[in-house]
Amino acid sequence: MTVEKDLHQITKKIDDFNNETKLNLKLHVEHEASTHRKVLLNGLFYGAIHEGIQTIVDEKMNEFTKNTDLKPQELYVYLKGQITAHPALSKRQLHYLAYDHLEHITDNRFLKKIYKTMKKRMR
Repeated sequence: MTVEKDLHQITKKIDDFNNETKLNLKLHVEHEASTHRKVLLNGLFYGAIHEGIQTIVDEKMNEFTKNTDLKPQELYVYLKGQITAHPALSKRQLHYLAYDHLEHITDNRFLKKIYKTMKKRMR
């Protein structure tokens, strides 16, 4: 029961991080738009431009958070299976297996590079 609770807490932290990242990006876009509002031509309707920017930011952030899903429960089940099959695995080997698994399940090229780098450090 406590493993499920821990996994739920990890998932919640990931979701909180993604939501915080979305908020920070929106605030940054809002700041940049207000800074550059003076540059826009008088004939342009600022509200329509702002809505267009917000729509694009929302789409990109949703795509980003979808591609950064670490799937902690899936990773836990995978590592548990590895430990069951090979009880003598060291902590370092488990880290390597975790990065290898995450590298194979993600579609995000940036995360693949990170996982690959982390695997190299675990050798």
